[in-house]
Amino acid sequence: LVRDPARWEAGVVALARFRQLGRRFQIGQAINRSKWGIWNYDEYLGLAARAAAILRSGPEGAGVELFGPAVIDFEAHITAAVVNLRSPAGLPELVFDGLASLLYVDRRGAPENAQLGFDTPAKVRLLAAIAGTARRLVSPRQWISEVNWPLREGPHSPAGKSVAVDEESQADFLVRYYLLAGATGLVERIDWWQLVAKGYGLCDPEASGTLRERPAFRAMATLIRELGGTTCHGALADPDLPGGARALRFTREGREIVVAWSTAGAVDWVPPSAPGRVVGRDGGEEPLASAAYRLLASPRYFIRVLR
Repeated sequence: LVRDPARWEAGVVALARFRQLGRRFQIGQAINRSKWGIWNYDEYLGLAARAAAILRSGPEGAGVELFGPAVIDFEAHITAAVVNLRSPAGLPELVFDGLASLLYVDRRGAPENAQLGFDTPAKVRLLAAIAGTARRLVSPRQWISEVNWPLREGPHSPAGKSVAVDEESQADFLVRYYLLAGATGLVERIDWWQLVAKGYGLCDPEASGTLRERPAFRAMATLIRELGGTTCHGALADPDLPGGARALRFTREGREIVVAWSTAGAVDWVPPSAPGRVVGRDGGEEPLASAAYRLLASPRYFIRVLR
């Protein structure tokens, strides 16, 4: 496609028919990996500029929003370069409506772990700063269009076995990643890769043809059910929060939801206000405690009605 622009343009023209169904498109995918087809960033910019011209053309192009450049992993120097380079000669200057990235942090283990001094929220904030000053972006809007933690069940991930986890850890990390990245207020959407897949999907396609819901599926469903439509007020200001414990506060329709977990093994914590319900990571109701709750790696939802 890089060497045959006419073929690329014909493919994008066919893709443009989907403008009847949706107005948002990501152009590119893991452009910083030559094994998936791009050897230098002028090649990507050439493809993206041609695609943008087609997708924004005609009456159906009104209101189309384009996101890119979809750099994979935490390689912010490449993101910064691509969103500030000028288009190759002879092509219109490419402008995105927002920044898309495939912000994997799985090689560092838990989403709280740092890389070059940046944990997950710090990585999101850095990308937002790049987006807010970039030549190619009209706004600092941000998508994380791919993330997962590979499982130990087989050779299904290019990251290799050294970063693979068990299903319980995957479910814990999923919820914590969404909480940490989403609580920054800087990410418009986060997409898990993917719904059904061996090795990392929310559902496991079994040989019988049935789908087995992994713990991560139930964890995602609980996250959506408990926090959909809420307002995040950030980290809980609790002087008694023990070391290694994390807690974020949300409100919705007269209710307060505090989501809490520990990255330092089991620790005891007394919520600043007694909850009326406690919901586990996978949606199960848990018993109320008379005093302290034991926080573990799995986030739990502490819910109370506000007076």
